[in-house]
Amino acid sequence: MRFLTPTLPVAALAAALLLAACGSGGSKAGGAGESAFSPIAPDTFAVVIGADADIAKTEAAFRKQCAGRQSCTIYGWTEAAAAARGVPLTDPQSAALAVRYVRRAIGQDELLWDCVRFRAARAPCLIKA
Repeated sequence: MRFLTPTLPVAALAAALLLAACGSGGSKAGGAGESAFSPIAPDTFAVVIGADADIAKTEAAFRKQCAGRQSCTIYGWTEAAAAARGVPLTDPQSAALAVRYVRRAIGQDELLWDCVRFRAARAPCLIKA
């Protein structure tokens, strides 16, 4: 049996496609499980963060992602399988939500964490049904 070795252009193309898939969606959230912000609606993003994410770095990354936008919403999960691909969120997606950031046009920010999973997060906390 003979195996073919890909030529350099084919290997370079495959590597470029792999790298592009890893970073699709734009900026990254802080924390151990850094992931790209994925747009799920106009000015609305989904992101997967590490279960041990650094709260201050994650909050800074969320604010940076929304900088310059009149209004912006970011939903964050610790498990990729639970993350939304669109809005509105389903009941299971809402239940699995780890963090929600909302920036309103009036210049007001609201950041809510699942304080059970992220004990170092300051109130207010996400209210789960």
